[in-house]
Amino acid sequence: MNRDVLIDLLEIPDPIRAAELAGVAPGGIVTYSRSPVPSEWLVDREVEQPLAAHRAAHLAGTPSVAVVAYGAGVPAAQTVDRLIALAELANETGLLRAVSPVPADGDATRPGSWGVEDLVVIALARHLMPPTALVRPDWVHLGPAASQIAVAFGATDWQIPADDATDAAWLARAVGYRAVAR
Repeated sequence: MNRDVLIDLLEIPDPIRAAELAGVAPGGIVTYSRSPVPSEWLVDREVEQPLAAHRAAHLAGTPSVAVVAYGAGVPAAQTVDRLIALAELANETGLLRAVSPVPADGDATRPGSWGVEDLVVIALARHLMPPTALVRPDWVHLGPAASQIAVAFGATDWQIPADDATDAAWLARAVGYRAVAR
């Protein structure tokens, strides 16, 4: 798929069709953790760090976790370009451990993201990333229910907050997956 097709997928209102076109297949395993990512890794929190920062970390042998912004006020082309660049980096270095699409904050007239956007961005991330890079919905912004549905659209990992008692095994099983702690 070329860049223009990816942008079109992000802009269509049919998330199931977008997931199918992105090649996301149901079933399998979703990994999860309630522990923080190792402190020595470069981890984008809720704000995208420059690609150069991830590249520098990888050159030093340090893994990273990257955020991808989308939703209100973030052009689809910007989201797709970031995903493409991160996928290229992941393929080059093998040290991008996860990508986490994070919706914009939005305002009173428009939420940060619509559910459709959340699912399509997850599907595109899974399509673009190599199997070694986890696709992780933002649990804090989306919550357990949307994170659960995101698995059916290509999410492969949950970073569950330590104080969240959600039963990951039950959540995964309800959408035909198996949860495995990492």
